[in-house]
Amino acid sequence: MIGIRPSRRAVVRFGLRAIAVAGAVVLTAALAQQPSRSAFSAVTGTSGSSVTAAADFCGQPPSVVTATADTSVAQARDDSTAWNLTSLYVWAKNNDNVRALVRFSLPSRPTGCVLTAATLQVYNAVPVSGRVIEVWRMDPATPWTEAAVRWATTPPTAGSAVTSTTTSTVGFQSWTVTSLVAAQYANGNNGFLMKDSIETGVGSTMQTYSSREGTQPPNLTLTWG
Repeated sequence: MIGIRPSRRAVVRFGLRAIAVAGAVVLTAALAQQPSRSAFSAVTGTSGSSVTAAADFCGQPPSVVTATADTSVAQARDDSTAWNLTSLYVWAKNNDNVRALVRFSLPSRPTGCVLTAATLQVYNAVPVSGRVIEVWRMDPATPWTEAAVRWATTPPTAGSAVTSTTTSTVGFQSWTVTSLVAAQYANGNNGFLMKDSIETGVGSTMQTYSSREGTQPPNLTLTWG
């Protein structure tokens, strides 16, 4: 029998196909081995066969959590707190200031995700417009409880404050607290302190917010990416 010898062109084509198949196997393995947020790229044996994928595969919807602890502390009435009331108070008055403390239980960070935004919302039921309200991260080294914390035992603040200006409209007041929450994940979560940016005056500057015992509890929205 006379054998038929394949042409050089057929051999080349067969080799290219084999390389392409091998490249597809490598690409599949690369896909399977990548962490859920890592960017990757794969190249087959032919220069024109390459794939580069985006880095973001999080796909986690926002997490919305409500306050697990909140209270108000009064400078001139340091023997009591408002931990069991349906309202939180922030008041700017000479030597009679009132501040609010709010804490949330942070959910575990979803696998492959990073925090991209965090928004604190507290319902201002009796707003006094034109006041700048600061929100601070509290140092985790000084724990507090609703029933026991007082003005003198309020934890010190850490980092920098974020601010929001009050209006005359009843409703949720918002603060962008992304950097504060990121620091809580990194360093420990001890909640937020809310205070008027200028704690002086003799007029009525009290903000009356809804507490977690009220009908509109404070909430924290975490966005992942």
